[in-house]
Amino acid sequence: MVKKVTENVYVIEHEEAANNVIIIGKKGVVLVDTSLFPEKAKSIAKFVREFTMKNISLVFNTHYHPDHTFGNVVFDVPVVAHTLTREKMEMFDHTYFESLGIDYFEPKLPDVLFDDTFEHEDGLKILFIHGPGHTPDSSYVYIPSESVLITGDTVINKIHPEIVSDSNLVTWLKTLEKLPKAKYVIPGHGDIGDADSIKSMSDYIVKVRKLITGELNPHDTENDPNFANREHTEMLEWSIKNLIS
Repeated sequence: MVKKVTENVYVIEHEEAANNVIIIGKKGVVLVDTSLFPEKAKSIAKFVREFTMKNISLVFNTHYHPDHTFGNVVFDVPVVAHTLTREKMEMFDHTYFESLGIDYFEPKLPDVLFDDTFEHEDGLKILFIHGPGHTPDSSYVYIPSESVLITGDTVINKIHPEIVSDSNLVTWLKTLEKLPKAKYVIPGHGDIGDADSIKSMSDYIVKVRKLITGELNPHDTENDPNFANREHTEMLEWSIKNLIS
């Protein structure tokens, strides 16, 4: 489903899969995250051409996870990402693909790298900013003129977030505190939100930390809307195991 955010920003939602965001510039279109499947990425490219009468001219990966990067192979354009994103993706071998149940293909690695920030200008200013926590390489997109923040998996709505072995909850909270104020907050997964989405995510991470330290009883989350109203409760147990293993 395609949802309009502003005149220049649209979200392609895939139920619980990673969101893809298109940013329409003066000359071309920026695509934020490319999905897990190249065939889906091809459909996105086709839709963008037909909808905007422009081609995707730049791709941005918010972090290295395959549901945000595997579709890169479809696009013969520069791919922007944090330096660590490329380093992580260089480790994607046959064994990694096999663990995902996907036939191996050679991933397209990011080729425009940054450490702190990267700025792209095409009729509107687009800022790519490093914001670690969910993963060490996690980054987000801020478009000041549109008051749009595209968070990647730093913010997740509707479902329990995927907290992985290289997540750092303290760093994640610091990133959430530093996120620019924006009218529209587009999460890595889930519905378009606003500043409340960031507050909910911070609350969630704080309470996960308390679950790990024993300051919070797991039963207390059953009546907490920030936990109870999220789908895929099995992800919470899985995430905590990742953090304590």
